[in-house]
Amino acid sequence: MMKGNGLVSAGEKDHMKAAFLTAPRKVEIRDVPKPLLKNDDDVLLRTALAGLCGSDLHYFTADRIGGEAVPYPAVVGHECSAFVEAVGPSVKQFKAGDRVAVEPSVSCETCDQCRAGRPHTCRHVSFLGHPGERSGCLAEYFVMPERNLFSVPETLTMTEAMLVEPLSIALHARALAVGTLGPSIGVLGTGPIGLLLVQVLKTEGHGDIFATDRSDARIAAALKAGAAWSGNPDRLDVVSEIFKRKPLGLDAVFEASGDPAAIEQAVELVKPGGWIYQIGIPPDERISYLSARLRRKEIGLRFLRRQNRCVNQGLMLVKAKHLDIDWLATHTFKIEEAEKAFATAADRTDGVLKSSIVF
Repeated sequence: MMKGNGLVSAGEKDHMKAAFLTAPRKVEIRDVPKPLLKNDDDVLLRTALAGLCGSDLHYFTADRIGGEAVPYPAVVGHECSAFVEAVGPSVKQFKAGDRVAVEPSVSCETCDQCRAGRPHTCRHVSFLGHPGERSGCLAEYFVMPERNLFSVPETLTMTEAMLVEPLSIALHARALAVGTLGPSIGVLGTGPIGLLLVQVLKTEGHGDIFATDRSDARIAAALKAGAAWSGNPDRLDVVSEIFKRKPLGLDAVFEASGDPAAIEQAVELVKPGGWIYQIGIPPDERISYLSARLRRKEIGLRFLRRQNRCVNQGLMLVKAKHLDIDWLATHTFKIEEAEKAFATAADRTDGVLKSSIVF
């Protein structure tokens, strides 16, 4: 109901469970007040599934990522599907009970970046589950603006709707590479985003996709996703193995792990005039490249920032059966098991590809 201060009540149940990161490798389940609808276009969402992204795992294993400290305690999580619980007075597209996929990046829509069609680099961005910006979806309820929600087609599962967010990053990476991809492509790091990128590239007709990862389960998954070859750099000299198959090198390499060793391998693998696309987030604030190799081969290097309005595109691709993605969600946990979910994903145990919390 509407209160005298203009806030909308979150509903009859005033409290909810939320998973808080409280220190490296520590998760506490707390009972906290349910969030309120503060703006007319706000939508209260009841979480269905919340996936654990690589950035969430960085927050779990260390107290900082890329030089940015984590302000504990924090509720993270931005990959999710949800049910509409309540809506603000100006919301027109959704009603209670609707199923939605979520664009986690809330942009101001007025700054120079937003006006230039780059809301993902908005000067005032507020990101779901980014500590210090917006409390995440590892909770029973959370709030997002109407413009950040997309209806889930009836033929899609809520698991697929959750996975559309990491798919959107793969789609954005592919869009950045328009005009630079030749027939041979590397994907270094085959976590969910790397695997989804392999699928996207395979669907487009790219046959020579070479994938690497330090997890044997993810090496096998890369072949299932469509890679022509995959190898574990802890067991093989992956650069030599790929050059055996492509002596001139690769036309482009997507680095999707953030591992400094993989970044060096990307520089070696790409052919003169080729491109490296940095998707993975390195754990340290500074990283180094072999500048002489980059210069002598005149390699193009481009970094990626999340994604740019690709969530709905992902929904449509999955609806049209162009991509098969639900098999990536290998492990599910209850919210009370959140610490185990984080540890399983971070330590890559039990053949995990994607850990998610089921609400």
